[in-house]
Amino acid sequence: YLSVEEKNDQLVKLVRQWHVDGMVFHLNRGCEALALGQMENRLHLLKEGLPVMSYEGNTGDKREFDEAEVVDRVEAFMESLGLSKIATT
Repeated sequence: YLSVEEKNDQLVKLVRQWHVDGMVFHLNRGCEALALGQMENRLHLLKEGLPVMSYEGNTGDKREFDEAEVVDRVEAFMESLGLSKIATT
């Protein structure tokens, strides 16, 4: 496993390499080990100037996922990046 600092460095490297404009973190309440350090990673990316959005859910229990709330938050995040919704027919 990587330390929080190592993961921070790795994320910044990937962000620059892939020219990432923003990042979305899924905070999985069903797997604490996977989510370990994610909020520290989020703060580090924000300090680096990258827009970051996070949402919570649980891959082990779908009742802990509010789809309407997440869709609203993702849409607002995308709009904050200057993107608009594509009209569908």
